Amino acid sequence: MVQVTQTEEDIKIIIELNRLITRKPDVILLPQYIKFNNPPIFFERHLVHEIDEVTSFCRIFKNEARIVLVKKQKGIWPEVFQKLSKDELKQKRLEISDLIVERNKERDKLVVERFEQKRRTEIDKEIKRETAMRERVKQFQENARREALMVGVRKETHTKSQATPQMSTPPPATINNTNITGQRIGTPAVRPWASMRSGGKINVSFSKFTWSTPKRESQEGIPRPFTMHDMQCSNAPQESQEQCNVNDLNATD
Repeated sequence: MVQVTQTEEDIKIIIELNRLITRKPDVILLPQYIKFNNPPIFFERHLVHEIDEVTSFCRIFKNEARIVLVKKQKGIWPEVFQKLSKDELKQKRLEISDLIVERNKERDKLVVERFEQKRRTEIDKEIKRETAMRERVKQFQENARREALMVGVRKETHTKSQATPQMSTPPPATINNTNITGQRIGTPAVRPWASMRSGGKINVSFSKFTWSTPKRESQEGIPRPFTMHDMQCSNAPQESQEQCNVNDLNATD
């Protein structure tokens, strides 16, 4: 069932749907032609006057489809649709088909142009990104080379100042100027270091004082290890053997 109503500004067409739409219907809105095709529903009409195809639209709902046709000239149309014979209808369909083909070609051409423009924009963006990256790498290399040269200059000045520590120092004004112009800001001035201490001799003397420490309690009763004194006592005659034993006892005590 189709309901058609009109006002001075637009025409509303409501098409009832017998079942839920599972695929996108074929809707064509031209200045004097409309078509709604969603099998088994087919609605096609030729209009008496022209409509604004850009602002006209079609909305699909669950149980109906609403087509709103905006009129180019406001007013009430006495007749909305044309009454055509079969031959006229065939001729109109051929003309409309040719017009649809031309419009599809124009639409495809616009789509291709938009795609090419988007692709061209992406390529330009990639080229700019790679160029900026190469410039950053080049700038980084130049900065590293400049810092290496500055380090070499500082090393040379440091070695020269160590080789000639008694050079006449210029006035403070010239030192500040050279530090500002020749070195980076924040780098201290190179100055020779003084020697840590003067050369000299250290005399050390040791006394002959000895102190005998007593044995621990755990060492009492343990015989002394073999010493040179025991060898001398064993080689002595029998008369002096007793004297050696007495000395050993005194030593253990």
